[in-house]
Amino acid sequence: MSSRYSQLKEKLPISRLSDEVLLAFRLRFDDPLDIVDLAQDISELSLFPERMEESYRKEWEAYVLKALADEIKQNSHLSSAEFIEKVMCDIEHIQANNDTYANLLRQVHHAKNINKAGNTFVFPSPLRQQITTFLLPITTVCASSNDE
Repeated sequence: MSSRYSQLKEKLPISRLSDEVLLAFRLRFDDPLDIVDLAQDISELSLFPERMEESYRKEWEAYVLKALADEIKQNSHLSSAEFIEKVMCDIEHIQANNDTYANLLRQVHHAKNINKAGNTFVFPSPLRQQITTFLLPITTVCASSNDE
């Protein structure tokens, strides 16, 4: 029998959630003692807007699924319908009344707009710059008749 997390990962269409809903879930399950500082990560989007699509979204999806599995375990006394209703009310409340959510969402939207803008260029990370610099000369190598 696979773990609850594995089952949720397989069955829940988390990748279909909008960034707004995923952020609400991520905030709902945020642990202030966690090594990841959600507010700090999102504030860095102003400098590195590409992180939203390149890493944060997948990290949030994994975080939410794990937290959801733990939450289901902690609320085993609730029926599935009761649990779904509880989580739905929590998410709706966050979206309607949570100032932190509104502020973080504004920053996420700003980063997404930068990424979508046709007149902006997102510079590659230092790692990608080094790799590109290292590999770019490959484009000048001519294929010889004796390819070795």
